[in-house]
Amino acid sequence: MRPTIVLLSPPGDHQRILARLQGAGTYSKGTIFDRLDRDDCSFGVDASGDVLSEFEEEEVDEIRQKIGEFQAILLEYPGVSCVRDLLYDLIRGMSGLLDTNYGELIAYEEVLAHFQREPLWDWRTTI
Repeated sequence: MRPTIVLLSPPGDHQRILARLQGAGTYSKGTIFDRLDRDDCSFGVDASGDVLSEFEEEEVDEIRQKIGEFQAILLEYPGVSCVRDLLYDLIRGMSGLLDTNYGELIAYEEVLAHFQREPLWDWRTTI
């Protein structure tokens, strides 16, 4: 399986991010993952929210404390260089948290600021 991240957003921003995703390249529905092809990169997209069943209750509580009610989009990506530009387009102007799947929940604005400071930043390493 390829690496994944989870975008955690309040319902309104979730819908806007999903619309941006569907317009970010060639988007096609799938049985398990939808597929987004963008430039030379292919992404798996699961906006069903099923990924939340993998979160512990304490994690869900922490997320709710930070952003209130939320929905999730699981993104499967081929590499950080591919997902970096996509993330910029998806989360710019939105509120929410990026679950890196490396033990970090990072606010969207902090993710974008980190890309500004260090364009080649890889969240799989500590900030």
